[in-house]
Amino acid sequence: MKTGNKKRGDLFRFLAENYVFFTVMNLVILTGIYLVLSAYADHIAPTPDAAGLLRALSTVPDRELGRLSFTSWLGKDSGLVVLDGEGKVLCGQADAKKVFPEKPSAPKTALPEDQPQESFAQEAFSQTSFLQETLSCIPEYAADNRVLVAELPEGAEGGSYLLTRAEYLEDGSLGITGYAFLDENRAWKSGTILQRENPFTEEELNYLMGRDGQGRSIYRYSYENPEGQPRKAVFWMREAGSEEYRLFYRVVDGIKWFILPIYLGTAAFCIFWLSRRVKRLLAPLNAAVANLAADQPSGLQGYEGPVEFKELADNFLNMEKALKESERERQRLDEEKRKLLSDISHDLKTPITVIQGYAAALRDGLTAPGDRKKYLDTISRKADRLNDLIQTFHEYSRLDRPDMPVRRKSEDICGIVREYFAQRYQELELAGFEVEASIPEESIRVEADRMLLERAMENIVNNAAAYNPPGTRILVEVDREGEFARIVIADDGNGIPDALKKNLFQPFVTGDAARGSSHGSGLGLAITAKILKLHGGSVRLADPPSGRRGAEFILLIPVQGEGGDE
Repeated sequence: MKTGNKKRGDLFRFLAENYVFFTVMNLVILTGIYLVLSAYADHIAPTPDAAGLLRALSTVPDRELGRLSFTSWLGKDSGLVVLDGEGKVLCGQADAKKVFPEKPSAPKTALPEDQPQESFAQEAFSQTSFLQETLSCIPEYAADNRVLVAELPEGAEGGSYLLTRAEYLEDGSLGITGYAFLDENRAWKSGTILQRENPFTEEELNYLMGRDGQGRSIYRYSYENPEGQPRKAVFWMREAGSEEYRLFYRVVDGIKWFILPIYLGTAAFCIFWLSRRVKRLLAPLNAAVANLAADQPSGLQGYEGPVEFKELADNFLNMEKALKESERERQRLDEEKRKLLSDISHDLKTPITVIQGYAAALRDGLTAPGDRKKYLDTISRKADRLNDLIQTFHEYSRLDRPDMPVRRKSEDICGIVREYFAQRYQELELAGFEVEASIPEESIRVEADRMLLERAMENIVNNAAAYNPPGTRILVEVDREGEFARIVIADDGNGIPDALKKNLFQPFVTGDAARGSSHGSGLGLAITAKILKLHGGSVRLADPPSGRRGAEFILLIPVQGEGGDE
């Protein structure tokens, strides 16, 4: 039967695992959202690292420019052209031909096999002067000025195009520091900046505003290579404008409304998942309770789960075992009770029957005058016997009561045994029994009820006198056995049959069949066992030493201060 989760661990670990699972799930979801937003930001609002590229250029020799991975700094849809001091192209990306178109008469030169395909040879640009004019229109990277181009209405007084240079002044304000007018052919007409003979091309007007005609930002930058030679780099890249940033932030602002539902959704899922796990752990325990009510096995053997749940299952199994043992004990006690009632009725029936018969005979005048005294003597003896039985039954039942008073106090067990056998010595000697005692002079202190302890010894001595013939020796010994005081009461008489030894301390067990005639109630040794139990001790039947017959009883009582009840 599968009874629970196979993962072991305490409850704290169980809950911590589920909390970590919940946290990791949220982190994974948030990380996914972050990666999606990052990818979207790179798409709609790229942030190239032009400064990193320019720092790298100053460390790269000319021969290795073709291997430079500029897209890692500038991003996708970017480009790079490197020129020497005379304006000749050293390295360029394939898209560079659209940025710097060559004249049709320029000779075509095949690319060397070992040169990367994204670059082209400087022979592609034979008109250096054209390239220089174009370069002058491209704004310097990180410059504090920009040129603005505006197309004027037709028939305007100054011309068809107005070029103005905006520059940050020393006080931080933006001011106009120069202007130029172009005619309808984009030729310079008048002004203070950008004067030249050749007309401006449409691409050059875009360059003046920092654009390459495809919406990309374009810049030039002057530097020295590792050999100290002057170089110019022209690069273009996608840069986000204010509209792109506004769009991105609108998307981010919209996503925040999904965070709480996502969190609540993951929380609901984790609670549901944790609930299922807990139910799987509790289901065997609930089933065990139902099985216990139906008097069926709990089925919790082999239960696995957190330590606290495992301990609960183990305790339930222990309780189940204790209940079964209790039920067996109850059945045993019921059986003993039935036997006790049967034995009591049997023991009482005989004297009552005799008393009833003799009393009826006397009442009806059926006895001879000479037999009246004999009948009355018999009735008296049977009445005494009946009284002894009732007193014994009362004493036995009284010892079973939980409120049975046991008046224990500090006593010298050697003195109690010595005094008891001194009182019984003459009686036993007259009955033909010899008493031999071995009692130490030093004191062995115990917590005991003297009257009850004397009653326990008396039952054993009376049994020895009742079941053994005259001439039997009764041996008494007192010593210490570990934390207990030990009293040994033995005899060298007939001994006890093996059939009786197992149940010797049960009520109504007698040795009539093996030890001669007797009319004992069979409760003496049972009372002795109860008295010793009330003192925290015990009594047992031991095998006599080799070479000696008879019976040997050992009574153990906790030594004061080292065991037993105070």
